[in-house]
Amino acid sequence: MKALSGSNEKVRVLKESLLDNASYKLVAFFISLILWLSILGRRDFVVTKDVEVDFNVASGYSLAGQSTDKIRIKVSGPQPMLKKFKETNQVLSFDLADKSGGMFEVEMTPSKIEVPKGIKILGIRPNTVRVEIVEQTK
Repeated sequence: MKALSGSNEKVRVLKESLLDNASYKLVAFFISLILWLSILGRRDFVVTKDVEVDFNVASGYSLAGQSTDKIRIKVSGPQPMLKKFKETNQVLSFDLADKSGGMFEVEMTPSKIEVPKGIKILGIRPNTVRVEIVEQTK
């Protein structure tokens, strides 16, 4: 009989500890559930975008050719910001006015590309663009 009363005592203590302040525990459970779901929903998405490349040369010179007129940028970030970034028409301009005639390689680095805050550049292809500048004939 003593074993049975000891078991009943344990059940009573367990019930009291579970049901004591039940409303506070329920509120805490829902708050933690909301936080958990919001953190799960914050994963970043990845998109690629083709961006036109434009080169400005000094007067008296012209651009004879370039290896590509577009580069592909791979970025990651929150989906709403990526959608807005993808919809903008962006042209990447480089000033080569200090260069005279010849072949040059222009490096495409993330620091030369402006992206909105919260978006991270993952990759750029091609990472260099070859350009040929020639002197204009009169």
